[in-house]
Amino acid sequence: MTSTFHRHLLMIEGPIGAGKTSLTMRLDEHLEAKGLEARAFLEFDPDHPIRTEQVDLLVGRELAPKAYGLDPWARLAAQCVVNRGVMLLDATLIQNTLLPAFANGASDAQLVDLATTRLAAVAKANPLIVYLRVDDMAAHLENLHKSSSRDWSARNLAWIDGTEWTRAKGKKGMAALVAFHEAWQTWIEAWLAQQGDTSLVLAAQSLEIGPLSQLVLKHAAKPS
Repeated sequence: MTSTFHRHLLMIEGPIGAGKTSLTMRLDEHLEAKGLEARAFLEFDPDHPIRTEQVDLLVGRELAPKAYGLDPWARLAAQCVVNRGVMLLDATLIQNTLLPAFANGASDAQLVDLATTRLAAVAKANPLIVYLRVDDMAAHLENLHKSSSRDWSARNLAWIDGTEWTRAKGKKGMAALVAFHEAWQTWIEAWLAQQGDTSLVLAAQSLEIGPLSQLVLKHAAKPS
């Protein structure tokens, strides 16, 4: 069945708490049920093929600037081509590569270059970016913080207060967090709209996880 599946790399993206990990895991299950060789890499998996500075910072790992270049992306694409299976990456390109650059004040041109070079490195795998958008970001983030631990909430708010984006806007706390994610989602959706059928934007939690994953697979199976 791998010969009829035209995407060998699925990148599952979206705001924090949008359901990226759940969708990645369900897609992995559905692909294997269809007889396809699939492998899912979740955001904090220690054997993740793409190492990012953001994840290293979050887990307290020693930073390794040489590891954050294009070579791992190219190796991943080559592995996809050789194995003819499907790899799924959770929160790798947008959440942990582009978003931190946006938060640190990168220009539009720098963000586009960052995204374009990485997509070019994995082009042989015919990647599909799936983005789970949040309609009401303020309500989403407020609910997420209410349902999370105080320590997690405090760390998240401390992170946004320390970004170049927030300092430039003169905001702090939850107001800064909401404004940041609204601005980021607006930017990323505009960029994704330029990617044609290599991207798929879906409303987060608009469907149960099973039907949502089937919708993604239907799109991914279309000839590109």
